[in-house]
Amino acid sequence: MHKPWKTIVGLALLGLAIAALSYVYAAFYDYTKPMNRIDFAFVFISIVLCPPQLLFGFCIDCEASGRAGFIMYSVIGVLNATLYALIGYIVVSLRNRPNSPSGEQEPRVKF
Repeated sequence: MHKPWKTIVGLALLGLAIAALSYVYAAFYDYTKPMNRIDFAFVFISIVLCPPQLLFGFCIDCEASGRAGFIMYSVIGVLNATLYALIGYIVVSLRNRPNSPSGEQEPRVKF
């Protein structure tokens, strides 16, 4: 596998892992206790790193644990992996952009 594809696939897997961590946190979080600063920080970081969770913000009665929560976070994980793969594609395309104004790549000098 070439290096650009490794970057894209690696970032997609990172997005999937972030969604999985968000699911684990949501499934085992005790909603009967008041939210403290650590919980607030984790929720804020989770939303920043996994924005597809906001699509399910309207689902107030949905439980994060169980089969329904797993399906919901599977959709979130696929969307987050797609978002991170798109970010990886943009990074790779910007990295491989020619630097010269004429559009032609200059030969690299080896020492």
